[in-house]
Amino acid sequence: MEIKRFYHSARLLLLRNPRKRTAYLKKHHLFDAIGENCIWGPVKMPLYPKLIRLHNNVAIHKTAVIITHDMVDGFLKKARPDMGFGHRERLGCIEIMDNVYVANEVIIMPNVRIGKNCIISTGSVVTQDIPENSVVAGNPAKVVGRFDIFCAMRRMRSTENVKFRNQKLPDELAKEHWNKFEQKHTEKKENTP
Repeated sequence: MEIKRFYHSARLLLLRNPRKRTAYLKKHHLFDAIGENCIWGPVKMPLYPKLIRLHNNVAIHKTAVIITHDMVDGFLKKARPDMGFGHRERLGCIEIMDNVYVANEVIIMPNVRIGKNCIISTGSVVTQDIPENSVVAGNPAKVVGRFDIFCAMRRMRSTENVKFRNQKLPDELAKEHWNKFEQKHTEKKENTP
């Protein structure tokens, strides 16, 4: 089994496009389930991938980490030999429901279900279930907002969104954003007593 996992890990590493990685995972039935319109960004194959279930329209950033186990008992066996710990692992399923965005540097721990319509903010550590219609942030991740309100606010400010390709930002667009940024901070200084 270890050789098979190594093989799939190497293949994922070679696939630079997240959509191709997702298609590869689906084709080889490596996760318990992967729904439609999912994007698996990480290049690492998680240990025990059959404990992962992605529903529809799930996007996971390439630097996110999904953890389905812990090996603390092996450490505790040496740290506290008097307590009878063995070389065991605790396993846990991870289920991510429909319409979930997992940002960069997020860590999702075992035995977690993320409800429908959620955004997991950058750097969050998800240690418990996340209710649907949530925006979460922090370590440990806590609900900081509602998905529906986030969508409405984002839509209202849609003129601030930029559409370009290949992550090459034109110089004039960068200057325009710096001018807006400076103007905003100048106004803040002027309005501060």
